[in-house]
Amino acid sequence: MLDDTLLDDPAALQRADHDRALLALAGLPELAADPLLGRSAVHRQVRGATSRPDLIVTGPAASVVIELKIDAPEGDAQTSHQGDDFADLPNPVFVYLTPTGRPPGDPRFRPVSLRDLAGELARLLAGRSSRPSQPDAPGRRHADDYLSDLETTVGIGTDDDEDAAFWITHSTALLAAQEAARRLLRQLPARSVAPLGALAAELGGDLAVTTFGYEAVGSKRSYPETAVLVSRPEWIRDGTTVLGFGLGIRREDNGHPGPDPDAGNLAPFHGVYCTDPTLRKAIALRFVSKQWGQSWGWWQRLELTAQPAGTGFVEHTTARLADLVRETWQERAATVDLLWAAHHAS
Repeated sequence: MLDDTLLDDPAALQRADHDRALLALAGLPELAADPLLGRSAVHRQVRGATSRPDLIVTGPAASVVIELKIDAPEGDAQTSHQGDDFADLPNPVFVYLTPTGRPPGDPRFRPVSLRDLAGELARLLAGRSSRPSQPDAPGRRHADDYLSDLETTVGIGTDDDEDAAFWITHSTALLAAQEAARRLLRQLPARSVAPLGALAAELGGDLAVTTFGYEAVGSKRSYPETAVLVSRPEWIRDGTTVLGFGLGIRREDNGHPGPDPDAGNLAPFHGVYCTDPTLRKAIALRFVSKQWGQSWGWWQRLELTAQPAGTGFVEHTTARLADLVRETWQERAATVDLLWAAHHAS
């Protein structure tokens, strides 16, 4: 366990954690347990007679010579030269640090993987996090940042083993749950009519709710989608809705997949539907939006969240949709009215 004083010294705490993890993984637990590790000093790129290791850590218990390799192979007799150059250090420990723990050329070096090092650091931090005395100490934050940088830079995850075990254990149930979410999303258009109808009545102005299918025209192909919209009477021309606020969702049809909460291009969305290209462009420019499918001037993904206990998923989602359409109407309907009037006056 680290001395309490080290928790207020970021550099000492990082050195102690790093040394402790390296020594434990290098098969030297007795050195890893030494409470004086925090007094070690780090030396970078120390030049020996024929070599220059990446790091040398010196301390009361041992000296650790570290050669780090991420993408590059070991140089010609590189570890042998380092082993010879620094053999006279006090209690030298040679560590060959790579992403996978591949073996070094010289047997004096002990291979350690960066993934294992990150996992050991994570365990040390997790053990110390249970200590209530100084949860926000600078050393703790410094060590957390060090671990995060290690994971990000090398592209490793300390939770991979636990996550893999979770998936293997629960994959059947998770896949069934995913399919259940897809089935329920297919009900969303029909089940959105009533909540949006109640919203139309609340907003007033003889607003109407319409539901219809259309073809969203992408850059390479068209996609079947369904819209459920709140519209003013003048936005419905000869039984066809040309403008409205509401839901857009992929429709399962002729081999096209239906809505999917786990695929961004298949997730439901809400926005401002508009079939007229000139008016649609004006809406997109006014709201700083990217148009979609020659149908929507402004849109955002419908964020899906788990329903509270006692509420169905579809009921929860349609209520959220109605809230979002209400907010969008209150924020943007006046602007759309002006753009509509200007477009039809020209």
